[in-house]
Amino acid sequence: MSDKQPPKHQIIDWNPNASQGQRPAGNSGRNKIFMAVAAVSVLIAGAAVGLSWRAMQQQESNAPVISEEQRQEFVYKSRGRAELAYETASQAIGAARNLPINHEGLLQEIALIEKGFLLAESQLKNGDYAAAGAALEVTIASTQEFTETVEMQQNANKRYDDLYARLRAVERYKEFSIESYDTAYSSIGEGRHLLESGSFRAAWQAFDEASEMLDGFESRKEEFVKESLRAGQRALKIGDREAAELAFQSALEYDSANEAGLRGLDRTENAAEVFELLTTAKIAEKNAEYDRAIADFDRAFELDQYSTVAQQGAARARSDQEEAQFNAFVAEATAAAEDEDWTTVIASYEQALEVYPKRDDIEDALDEAHTEYHDAQVHDTLAKAYDLERDYEWDQARFAYEDLLDLEPDYEDAIEGLIRVGRTVRALLEYEKLLELSEQHLLASDYQASIRTFNQAMQTKPSYLEITPEATEMRRLLEVNSKPVDITFVSDTKTWVSITNFRMLGKVKQEMVSLPPGDYEVIGRRKNYQDVMLLLKVRPQMSTNLVSVICQNRADS
Repeated sequence: MSDKQPPKHQIIDWNPNASQGQRPAGNSGRNKIFMAVAAVSVLIAGAAVGLSWRAMQQQESNAPVISEEQRQEFVYKSRGRAELAYETASQAIGAARNLPINHEGLLQEIALIEKGFLLAESQLKNGDYAAAGAALEVTIASTQEFTETVEMQQNANKRYDDLYARLRAVERYKEFSIESYDTAYSSIGEGRHLLESGSFRAAWQAFDEASEMLDGFESRKEEFVKESLRAGQRALKIGDREAAELAFQSALEYDSANEAGLRGLDRTENAAEVFELLTTAKIAEKNAEYDRAIADFDRAFELDQYSTVAQQGAARARSDQEEAQFNAFVAEATAAAEDEDWTTVIASYEQALEVYPKRDDIEDALDEAHTEYHDAQVHDTLAKAYDLERDYEWDQARFAYEDLLDLEPDYEDAIEGLIRVGRTVRALLEYEKLLELSEQHLLASDYQASIRTFNQAMQTKPSYLEITPEATEMRRLLEVNSKPVDITFVSDTKTWVSITNFRMLGKVKQEMVSLPPGDYEVIGRRKNYQDVMLLLKVRPQMSTNLVSVICQNRADS
């Protein structure tokens, strides 16, 4: 930064109306100067045209004598050249007229160009093609230069606005280099006055000087800011909070919106704690204490979200930890394979692949372990099924054979075993079903059906199976209820007596019938009398064995 005292400000007369060709009040002196300059420009242009005409006449007087044929050819070429130049000049002037001309000097310049064009046009009509062509080419060149001048004026106005905005932007930290700031200030003001006076090229040069000065000013300022930021970063790395704060504040003094500076200033709050955490994390990482290293790196990153050292350290520690875990899983799988503990082998290799999923060698080892494990499962499952069969554990044996078929769908031993066990299981199911049905008949007092079903169950019972206590009790009850009971039926010899599903007694007075224990329906019928229906429960130890069946109530009563 410069220590010189700032000079007095130079006032930039920024009059937007001037750039639009409008003259503000009080500038009559300047207008007179413009008129004088315009008059001189007209005289100079006239002198240039006269000299050009004289030179052409002198060239004609000194030209060698040529034949008529050569002259005609020359005239033909001159005419073509002149007509082409006329067409080009017409288009150029037409385009120039459409330009936004907003300055007296520019208006006078286009007027002189049009005057030269009209003179050339007159020469062309009079057949003076050589002179017309030369004049038209001058017109074309002048028009091109005029177009460039108009564009320069437009760009100069915009450039002035841009430079003025840049100047205002750096004004708050001009103390960084007061000399550069004042020089740029003066150049912008000078360029503005030149622009208003019509000296567009000179204005452009002044703007170039101002831009160069501002570039240098901003460049030095930016370099100072960058160096301050670098100093702040170096201080952060060693946990020096005070030095870091000072460096970042110096950067923000000249670039208050600098994100790196603002971010760095925020980071200084926890600089010491972050530095300590990074130090302990690196020591833990070196000692292969990865959990501690990761925890410290992560904590440092929580305190300082912009610490690449913490972020990269955590990633590195996790990577090292993964490598150690991977090696441990592989070692565990190798040891388990020697003991043919295939479940552990598979689990260890799968855990290793979770760490490094793209390890082809581990995938191959895992496939081999699966094969070994499959073969071992087939062997062990078949042996288990045989053992269960020998122990008469038919359901479990069937499940074992089904598991074996899940492992090997076409395994013959499994298929034969499943068929064999299935037959036995079906026999057992039939036996249990018959016993259950016999019990249901017994509960319903249908003793005869219960006896028949029980006998069928005993016929289907496998020889190795012992009868259960429940079945033994059922047999005893059925034996007790298998002996017929004598029942005496008494009637009036007018009533038809029948025992449903057993026997028709007919019109009897008294008749004794031997009935097996059970429930019977006794019906008495007589014409014109209501039927009599009795439910007879025959039991071995009945209190009475006498049953009266007489229809006594008339049907129409």
